[in-house]
Amino acid sequence: MIEKIKSMILELCESSDWEWKEHIEGVVKYSKILAEKTGADSEAVELAAWLHDITKIRDKDPDHSLTGSRKAEEILKEMGYSDEIIKKVSACILKHSSRAGRPPETKEEKILYAADALSHFDMFLVHARTSFVKRGLDVEEARERLKQKYEKYWKKACIMPEAEELGRKKHEGIMLILKNRY
Repeated sequence: MIEKIKSMILELCESSDWEWKEHIEGVVKYSKILAEKTGADSEAVELAAWLHDITKIRDKDPDHSLTGSRKAEEILKEMGYSDEIIKKVSACILKHSSRAGRPPETKEEKILYAADALSHFDMFLVHARTSFVKRGLDVEEARERLKQKYEKYWKKACIMPEAEELGRKKHEGIMLILKNRY
């Protein structure tokens, strides 16, 4: 059943104007690694990773964690998942965004929260291009924007020591690039 959700999300990503496929696949990758390292519910974590931005991809919803958790519940219920899995997945999605003010509490919620941040470390050049091409920022504006974004991502990743370990070198490298002025 996960394959059906994966196909649905990847199809949705293809119709988008951003690199959602790379982001979602990165979140899935880091979620699986962190679930294995911590003994979390790997099925719930993987489902949440695939579905976490479903309403942001499609609708650009500003409170996508809330609407996405509801949409995930609908999808999972239609597919016959247990109430326990649906509840875990929904809670993970609800609490994955730092903007929403709903901090993650369970192991699974923290994994999605951290994996969402870690995936952005693999997408540094996408964010840099977005700063220049889509936002039209000059070098200094882009540098400041990227510094702020990557400090936020780092703070999110540090919610779990296992995630901090996975992202440390990438974060240090990105910050070194952003620090240099040549």
